[in-house]
Amino acid sequence: MMKYLTYYENDEIISTKDYREAVEELNRKNKGREVQRFVLHKYAFIFSLDEVRDASKYYLCKKHGDSLEVYLEKKNTEENLICKQIETITEAEGERILQGDIGWMKDDERPLVRDFYLQSTLNGLAYSHMKEFEREVYHYEKQDYVVFDKAVRRQVDHYFLECLFEDDVQVRVRRAKTIPRYILNMLVNIEPASEQWAYA
Repeated sequence: MMKYLTYYENDEIISTKDYREAVEELNRKNKGREVQRFVLHKYAFIFSLDEVRDASKYYLCKKHGDSLEVYLEKKNTEENLICKQIETITEAEGERILQGDIGWMKDDERPLVRDFYLQSTLNGLAYSHMKEFEREVYHYEKQDYVVFDKAVRRQVDHYFLECLFEDDVQVRVRRAKTIPRYILNMLVNIEPASEQWAYA
């Protein structure tokens, strides 16, 4: 079943010293609450047709934590409100997509998988690049999270380029925005993402 996330996000670059102080405070505030630590590989797909503008962004994501999670992500941004749809796929399916083998997606029962196929065949959605994030996610309050990227790297051919300076950490504050239940009831095969996703 497809999952959705809606949240407001603000991001800043801070020093490692400020990062350590923030983590200390978050650990004190959330004693005993688990911190998510993982490496996230985001394979970005872009539209090759010039006439497709202001469209959704599509990613194939591999979340390397206690176990490997592979999923498709569709992202829309309006101001600082972000709406994501997430559909879990298998590792083998992810590899097929990266190799350009997408014919099987046409009749898949998962809506986001079919949507990815349609965007690829009709609007020229094609693989662009991969970014790697060394990420920590801390619960803040209610459904709000603080996300630290201690490293961000972009893959160019067989090399990785650092996107942050050595003493920098990217911090994102993500405040949940809940879709009203009566709207949610109208949507088919969709459910709110559980905390395990925590805005990966």
